[in-house]
Amino acid sequence: MDRSDLYDQMAARKAKPRDLEPYDGNNGRVNRCADLMRTGKIRTGGDLLDVGGAIGDLGYAVRDLFDERWVVDIAEKNRSAAVAKGNLFQRRDVDQEGLGFKENSFDTVVALDFIEHIVDPENFARECHRVLKPGGEVFVNTPNIRFWRHIEQLWKAGRFPHTSGDREVYHGGHLAFYTYSDLREIFEPAGFESAEQLKDDQGFSSPPNWCFESLRPKTQQEFVALSLELGCPNLLYKAVVRK
Repeated sequence: MDRSDLYDQMAARKAKPRDLEPYDGNNGRVNRCADLMRTGKIRTGGDLLDVGGAIGDLGYAVRDLFDERWVVDIAEKNRSAAVAKGNLFQRRDVDQEGLGFKENSFDTVVALDFIEHIVDPENFARECHRVLKPGGEVFVNTPNIRFWRHIEQLWKAGRFPHTSGDREVYHGGHLAFYTYSDLREIFEPAGFESAEQLKDDQGFSSPPNWCFESLRPKTQQEFVALSLELGCPNLLYKAVVRK
């Protein structure tokens, strides 16, 4: 069984009749990204590529903000639902086949809870850079393994934190775990400028004092940056193609 067959099976097990209907707002990561787009924190306009976009909920949620919305996903079984929501769809195994579009094809690329599932994130970053237009943006949402509650669980309970609610496979099929610095080290060599780590307002939890006692930030700026890195359960990372 190859990877696409496995993901087709997983998609089939999770499929629901409502998947073919308009998006009903029940996906936190989609809502988070759509809110960031509507408040101007992620670029809109032109064409959007949603990598690992599954049944196309994001494309439907922001259909008024882009001219075309493409979904790339490894599971062919997600095609009908994604297309029913007005997206264009391409089935690809990004690790083996790349993104498959021409250079300078998109204005915005998003990958929501995707990068932790692939083997070669550095090649994925290069592919994002290749298909984006000058000044285009990539936005990555992935669990933050440096979230203070994860650290506390590993330290106190001796258990590696589960960063996925998907129980279909162990750890939700996550192959790697990232911090903000990891993402910068992946995307900047591919030609991106790291714009910022956006705050996860939906899940932010202020780090307790013991975090700062051990790390000892020297300035208020360092304190704020550390609070963001330790307090967000999700990394919301945006990077821009140099013009």
